[in-house]
Amino acid sequence: MSVSKGFTLLESLVSILIITTLMVLTLRNYHGINLDHYLFMNNYVESKSIAIKNYERVDFESGISFNEMGHVNMARTIDLNNHSIIIHLGNGYMTYE
Repeated sequence: MSVSKGFTLLESLVSILIITTLMVLTLRNYHGINLDHYLFMNNYVESKSIAIKNYERVDFESGISFNEMGHVNMARTIDLNNHSIIIHLGNGYMTYE
């Protein structure tokens, strides 16, 4: 009986080795998903929240700034990775497309 258990363990180890090798070879070419648009939106909302909380003007990237009420100074459309982020004038709401 111990002989058959030994072969089962050996077969399991060989199959795990084959699966691991195939995963390494296939994942080597995987570049991942680009999530820059989510990072931009997160930083945008954080800067707006800081402006409202501290009741002060906060400068954000790309020439965008928020006044004490969290309103944005200029409307614009920002293209990141085939996604459009539209920033509306006044209240500073963001639309993601």
